[in-house]
Amino acid sequence: MTATELHALRHPKAGQPDAQYVYHDASGAAILVANRFDRPDGSKFFLPYDPVRQEWKAPERRPLYRLPEVTAAANTNRPVIVTEGEKCADALAALGYVSTTTFGGANGAHKADLAPLKGREVILWPDKDAPGRKYAEGLAVTLHREFGTLPRIVPVADLVLRNVTGGAPIAANDGASGGPYPKGWDAADAVAAGWGVRQVNTLLALARPLDGNREPAPDDDAPAPLFDGMELWHTPRGEPFISIRRGGHWETFALDGSTFKRLLAHAEYHASGKTPSASKLDDQVRQMIGQALFEGERREAFTRIGRQGDALVLDLGAPDWSAVEITASGWRVRQAKEPRFKRAPSMAALPVPIAGSGDLDALRAFVNVGTDQEFRLMAGWLLGCLRPSGPYPLLILTGEQGSAKSTTSKVLRALVDPSTLETRSFPGDERDLVIAAQGAHVLAFDNLSRIKPSMADALCRLATGGGFATRKLHSDADEVLFDATRPCILNGIPDLAERADLADRAIALTLPTISETGRVFEQEFWARFPEAQPRILAALLDATACALDKLDAVTLAERPRMADFARWVTAAEPALGWPPGAFLEAYQANRRALEETALDGNALASAILALLADHGPWQGTATDWIAHLRRCYPALTDAADAFPRKPAAFGAELRRIAPLLRRRGIRITHDREGKDRRRVIIMDQA
Repeated sequence: MTATELHALRHPKAGQPDAQYVYHDASGAAILVANRFDRPDGSKFFLPYDPVRQEWKAPERRPLYRLPEVTAAANTNRPVIVTEGEKCADALAALGYVSTTTFGGANGAHKADLAPLKGREVILWPDKDAPGRKYAEGLAVTLHREFGTLPRIVPVADLVLRNVTGGAPIAANDGASGGPYPKGWDAADAVAAGWGVRQVNTLLALARPLDGNREPAPDDDAPAPLFDGMELWHTPRGEPFISIRRGGHWETFALDGSTFKRLLAHAEYHASGKTPSASKLDDQVRQMIGQALFEGERREAFTRIGRQGDALVLDLGAPDWSAVEITASGWRVRQAKEPRFKRAPSMAALPVPIAGSGDLDALRAFVNVGTDQEFRLMAGWLLGCLRPSGPYPLLILTGEQGSAKSTTSKVLRALVDPSTLETRSFPGDERDLVIAAQGAHVLAFDNLSRIKPSMADALCRLATGGGFATRKLHSDADEVLFDATRPCILNGIPDLAERADLADRAIALTLPTISETGRVFEQEFWARFPEAQPRILAALLDATACALDKLDAVTLAERPRMADFARWVTAAEPALGWPPGAFLEAYQANRRALEETALDGNALASAILALLADHGPWQGTATDWIAHLRRCYPALTDAADAFPRKPAAFGAELRRIAPLLRRRGIRITHDREGKDRRRVIIMDQA
């Protein structure tokens, strides 16, 4: 067929092609025509035409594109650049390079006649995506195995491309602001952006054989094609993550953990029938970590509950990565890529809730509470857990032995953030607390007898917000940063909210004693719970949707320390059938009771109250106060770990209990007097 006849080709359905790429044999005869058709949405598709047989079908054996030029340069020692697509090959040829490609790209390379590349210097320039890398590495394996040719592959990582252009790409859509080059970026894009021979030669000089300096082998497949899709990204705190698409849904994994590495090994085994070596896995993961940190987008990784626009999203923890999307108009179960959730190995699945089945009263059969007010506080705390950010009040459960404190803790956690580790012992230091908080949304600590002051401070920061920083290992300088809030459950026999700052951030419930005849068998108890669990969860989701709808209209006459939490639960009251203001009334009453407990359990507060009641107003320096209180009330001040003995410790403890003393009508004034301007503390009954 003549060139005019080829140009006049029309497909019976697709019509006139928008572009044509003609493949010739070594003599220059047309063997194959790749016809490109552009869709209105900007996408494209190709249809082959066989001019020898004159049919719309590709021949079984296909020559390389621009074969006459490739053959003519055989004796000039000029390298052959193999691209993924005819447009790329033409763009490089226009700059004077010997370039070619195979028809059909990544899916048709195995049918191409690659013999003209035998003994040649070959450079493979892949598109910047997973199929492009697969195409280049597949060609490298074939050329080496069948013809002894060891091609080099051009790197297309963002950092490399920016360095080639001196850190300032020529076109704005090629990462000019330091962002990533677009997915699918190729040689044609480079030439269109203004790349000349200098930039192209700089990039070609960086080309290396497959997998570094090691010769390619048939089982050296890239990890990306093992999944339907892959994205590398990092969090604002510099944590590297990967999101992959498999089985029709997206999953997210931390790259610096072991879970993804095991998944990668499993996927490679199924793809090739061979288990990859540990060194190969380590190399692949290290490369991904670098790409995630320096080339990937920055986005937030949520644990169990996240936010997407105006909606809240609850990760069900199921194998299909389904989630519940909650909006002001209701909720639904769906699968979606966003937001991104991270999962700890201990995370367990929530049941799939059914719309219209909500029944919060079903919870009463599984928790031990004495009054309706206490039940509202417990249900309100659960609702607070469905907020993606704090503050979250600490839930403290106390009671006699056998009052179902541990069981109640397990039930509450199972409703919003179940775990294979239902409760755990209290951490010994702040670092262990941070590690626990990174892997769960709700923390449940069992059977506490005492909370050390340093850990009480850490719990306060975890409840209302505050950063934690600790070294990864005691032997290195790298820090683990954690700046988030978490709902916590604490249970024990003694009062655990004796410290004023802890009491100010807590809901404390004393569980009633269960009679011998009122106990149930544990096996029967947990056999009944799965039937009620999805109905209770549905009720909480209904209430959350109501809170999102009503929140802006809610104003609180009184604003306690956890005002955002109280406002949230108050907004949900219509969905729960509670009288207006019922939760705030119960919450304020609980706080007043906690204040009394904190005052009664604090040696310094008790001594000050006794002094002012017995002797009236008093003033002095911190040293004077310590000496006077110890002299007047030795029984209250005898324990060194309960009563501060030094001025600095006295001042710190006084600031801690000052809000409680003020609510008792105690006025505290700090002044300076005398020539030496001594710091004097004055206290009296307002």
